[in-house]
Amino acid sequence: METYNKSNDNIYTRAINGADISIWEWDVEKDTLFISSNFKNITGYDPKYFKNPMDFIEKLVIENEITQVKDSLNCFVNENGSNYNREFKIKSKKGELIYLLVKGKSTKNSDGKIRLISGCICDITSEKLMEDDINYLSHYRPFINLPNKSSFRNHLKMAVKNSKQGALLLLNIDNFKLINDHYDYNFGDMLLTIFSRSMSMFVKDFGKLYYLNGNEFIILISHFNSEEGLKRLCNRIMNYLKNPFCIMGENIFLTVSIGISIFPTHSRNINKLYKYADIAMCKSKSSGKNTVTMFTKSLHDSYSRRLIIEQSLKNAIKDKELRILYQPQIDAFSHKLVGFESLLRWDNNKLGFVSPSEFIPIAEDTGSIIDIGYWIFESVCNTIHNLQLKNIDIKKISVNVCSYQLSEPEFIKRVLNICKKYKVSPSMIQIEITERTLIDIFVNKTKILDEILDMGMQIALDDFGTGYSSLNYLISLPVSTLKIDKSFIDNIYSKKSKAVIKCIIDLSKILNYNIIAEGVETKEQLNSLLDIGCSVIQGYYFSKPIKENEIEHFVNKKIKCSK
Repeated sequence: METYNKSNDNIYTRAINGADISIWEWDVEKDTLFISSNFKNITGYDPKYFKNPMDFIEKLVIENEITQVKDSLNCFVNENGSNYNREFKIKSKKGELIYLLVKGKSTKNSDGKIRLISGCICDITSEKLMEDDINYLSHYRPFINLPNKSSFRNHLKMAVKNSKQGALLLLNIDNFKLINDHYDYNFGDMLLTIFSRSMSMFVKDFGKLYYLNGNEFIILISHFNSEEGLKRLCNRIMNYLKNPFCIMGENIFLTVSIGISIFPTHSRNINKLYKYADIAMCKSKSSGKNTVTMFTKSLHDSYSRRLIIEQSLKNAIKDKELRILYQPQIDAFSHKLVGFESLLRWDNNKLGFVSPSEFIPIAEDTGSIIDIGYWIFESVCNTIHNLQLKNIDIKKISVNVCSYQLSEPEFIKRVLNICKKYKVSPSMIQIEITERTLIDIFVNKTKILDEILDMGMQIALDDFGTGYSSLNYLISLPVSTLKIDKSFIDNIYSKKSKAVIKCIIDLSKILNYNIIAEGVETKEQLNSLLDIGCSVIQGYYFSKPIKENEIEHFVNKKIKCSK
């Protein structure tokens, strides 16, 4: 055991002074506070300046942390804690910001209540500042000599308070990822550096440029005269960017998508102003990029609706909001049913009925379409199984599949497993893909179509003629059926439209394709199609989409389709 001597006191004192540590003890029962003299070296305050811990907190801790620090200490005492540990910020006597770490261990009385808390107070300012530097470097590119997001928020707060009318212009560089992928990230960093310097010089007379992250910049305009003036400014920015940036001998042309929000017109809240500018910028992106969008309430409503759809789709299957309808496909010459197309419908608890044209693209963007797609296969195969148990012959049912589903690695395996589960022959399923999907998979994924055929399924090309069809697709891809889009049928009374439809039909016959006309609603449309050789019809003329429990009745009724 160490023998005590007076020199030990000097060692302890030197150690505490060298470590920027002060000793403290709170007599909880008497509510008195002792702090060692070294505290004055850390903060500039005489330890006798504080009566008790609450007085210490009130006098030293920065204003926005006082309540939390008090609550933390009271909670520790009330719950009879053993070890106290808390970081907080104070202002020194010179007005400097200091980070303190206060540690303490409790001593309890015979009743188990805290009698004393003893411990140390450490100055951790240098460590915290180093953490801040590391955090900054991990979130911002230091070579871009622009004020960052934190500075932007502070300046925006001041501008909203002091300006009668100001604006935010959020700039997102279009297709920047493609540049990084084609060249490399060093090249992209150089481009960002040159862009930021030149753009900062360009906007200096009317606003201040800030770098947010990635390929996003924002311009804070404290004063402007009119919205038209803002739009003219944006056009000047876009015209300025028509000149290329020269990087390592390469001329790089950039465009930006811009979103605008205005204060106080749209809001005085800095978070909302940034959000509104971001919503407007996203609209510019979705509108084809290299364009400007001013925030509006209707834009916000649309954004909010999309967000609700995105979130609700994740639970649509679990909440049993999805359903399948079946639209008959009829051979008008033989008066016979040749199959059904399965059509997805969604009735949401918040939004009511949501059109497939609205929610399916969002499901594709968010990846929800994968689970929904397999749910459709489950539902269709279950329907076929139930009908087979009743000896009802429905020939086949078509299922719409997008490129996201076809790209899913387990697609073939999972579809086959679903067919086996319900004892359904794959030959009773026809996959429908659109021209857009065909283009997406044409380059390197056409093997999946061969695998679908190997399963025994057929493939139909939906909405034929509405996209960018190439005759080469029809020659090289294993498509068995073409579906003429409703837009052609609506204009069948036009000589040109009728001639186009006849060409499609004649070509299909030569290539040995089946053909189905979609959206047939009138007897005149039906007669025109029969005249030019198209007999298989899908549309309201024969039937609207029907529920599963209505299929049996439809199959058993006589189909009338005389001219």
